[in-house]
Amino acid sequence: MASLNPLVQVRNVRSLNHYYFKAPWPFVKNRSTGWRKIGPITIEKSQYPGQNREFPEISPKFKTKTEAGNDPRLRNYTGVASTGYTDPETGKFVPVKEMVPELVVPDLTGFELKPYVSFRTDVEIEKRRTAYEKKVLEKGSEEAADLATSEDERWPPPPMTSKTLFDLYYAEAVRAAWKKKQNEP
Repeated sequence: MASLNPLVQVRNVRSLNHYYFKAPWPFVKNRSTGWRKIGPITIEKSQYPGQNREFPEISPKFKTKTEAGNDPRLRNYTGVASTGYTDPETGKFVPVKEMVPELVVPDLTGFELKPYVSFRTDVEIEKRRTAYEKKVLEKGSEEAADLATSEDERWPPPPMTSKTLFDLYYAEAVRAAWKKKQNEP
């Protein structure tokens, strides 16, 4: 079986073959990283504003036939609100007092507020924790204090298990039904 590759002339004769007519840009093949694009490559690293288009208004790519660069009104453009205007007659910058931004800070003298208040601390939780710690000191260990206190007064509270949930919600009804069943003849 003959080769599937096309025959390329080797007699130094330029024929109509794809080998002699290479594309001016590289072809991106399948399973390669990056864009799956066939076309010319443009590298914008050296061009301001860059590939992220931080300032598209002042891109050097925007050139008109009459002027060689950007709009002169956009020169020194930073995106920050100006504090004045340029006088068209004199060409000088005129600051305007009303255009200067101000920070309005309230006066907190005589205001009784602590510098930091944690919203995670709850007064009832603190009372419960200190009461349990006192009981631990009285009894000598946490195990002895757990035996002497109810589950509502322990700190930290016991982990919620399936037995605890059953005891809280269904245990009394099951006991009452069991006693009722036992008392019937």
